Amino acid sequence: VWNKELWEMFDPEGWSLWLCRFKYNHENEKQFMCANATGGFVQRSDAVRKWAFGAMFVTGSEADLPIEISGVWLMRGQTVEHLQEANDDALCYTWTKLDHTKQAAKDIVYEYWTGDVDGYIEGKLVTDAKLFL
Repeated sequence: VWNKELWEMFDPEGWSLWLCRFKYNHENEKQFMCANATGGFVQRSDAVRKWAFGAMFVTGSEADLPIEISGVWLMRGQTVEHLQEANDDALCYTWTKLDHTKQAAKDIVYEYWTGDVDGYIEGKLVTDAKLFL
């Protein structure tokens, strides 16, 4: 239900959707450190709480490398500049704007926003999740 209503109410002039991927996933070796990194990222983003919503995930484990950090965010405006100004860690991510008119983008949003620990994101086992509300 929420998924259908989201797209009916989505204001593309006032809001944008972003897929983020940690630039240094190849360096991730410990799952708990990645979980701590996503928790810290969410905490340090507090200054944009009124203008953003995001879901961050850690996929993979020491036994199932690579360990990757990624997420999907809804941002007020058309850039991630406010988040990057509020949280320097945002510069460590590649941000890809999602085209809300494309079904593939809607599928990514749905997958990330309904994902959970022990589930799968992009075919990878989720080992940690953090929400920015």
